[in-house]
Amino acid sequence: MGSTLVAGSVNGAIYGLIALGIVLVYKGSRVLNFAQGEIGTFALFVTWWFVTQHDWPWLAGAAMGVGTGVFIGLLFERLVVRRMADASRLSVAVATIGLFLFLIAASAFAFSEALVVLPPPLKGLGPRIFDFYVSPTAMLGFATTAVLGLGLAAFLRRTDFGLGVLAAAQDPTMVRLVGVRISRVSAFTWGIAGAVGAIAALLIEPIVGAFGPGFMTQFYLRGLAAALLGGLTSLPGAFVGGIALGVTEALVVKATFSSTFPGISSVTVFVVIVAVLVLRPSGLLGARAR
Repeated sequence: MGSTLVAGSVNGAIYGLIALGIVLVYKGSRVLNFAQGEIGTFALFVTWWFVTQHDWPWLAGAAMGVGTGVFIGLLFERLVVRRMADASRLSVAVATIGLFLFLIAASAFAFSEALVVLPPPLKGLGPRIFDFYVSPTAMLGFATTAVLGLGLAAFLRRTDFGLGVLAAAQDPTMVRLVGVRISRVSAFTWGIAGAVGAIAALLIEPIVGAFGPGFMTQFYLRGLAAALLGGLTSLPGAFVGGIALGVTEALVVKATFSSTFPGISSVTVFVVIVAVLVLRPSGLLGARAR
């Protein structure tokens, strides 16, 4: 049982990191970014290209990958989101599906349709906890999710610009009147979300292994479930929701013997999404964040 809880918490931290990007965009614009995962995949390919094809150090390649994630977020915000300022939020969400499809095709065209492998940033088995070895990369992912979640939440709550981000989605007109530029707020949320998506992909790949176009799609769905569970308006809730989802998934898989019930993990995610939407739409911490 102990090893199951540890494994679930490690996976849940990764889900929480993806959820952070989803929640950040939603808090700033009330839009679900369905391309969040594939921004990470494209950034992962960029890192792979620099590290394996040009022998760059892992950190330098990762910096280029994260920078690519930021660039994609900013470019999409400038060319699409800003031009759709008067459109419905549903229309903007549909536009992110277009970006999602474009990034899958672009990854295959620019890099590789086949599976490739990026060496991990940290090697070794890591500490053994309840017969489960927690890799250094997994520990880094856990710490990164917690720090980013709490740090972004504090920034949004305790700075004037952060409060402007929170207010922009509720009353853009009032925010303009007090001197906050909506375009700057929008660019900030999409740019940071792109960086978070890239970081999530970089931390997931060493745990999972080979990746290809569409790699982050399955993890995006789990990140979305974590965001809904924690509350789409709460950044700390993204971390809590990720841990809760990861542990629940691990316990269900262990209890049902996944070899006997293939696909039970995906079914668990589906059940969590439906249950949250029906029983508590605001999520575990969402109500507090309004």
